[in-house]
Amino acid sequence: MKVLLKVVATLFVAIAAFLVYAVVAAAGSAGGARVGVSIGYVAGALVLSSLAVVMWRRPGRSSN
Repeated sequence: MKVLLKVVATLFVAIAAFLVYAVVAAAGSAGGARVGVSIGYVAGALVLSSLAVVMWRRPGRSSN
């Protein structure tokens, strides 16, 4: 179970990095970035990153 949580946490970090990249790329484009969408992407990246930290640090349950 610990391995599955770490795999999902890694996936969440990768998705969060892609969302931040999308915001940076849109801000640098000729048309610019929509503010609402950019805020949503950054908020989503923060939520995914915090969930990834919780999953990564979650202690394994012992059978004792």
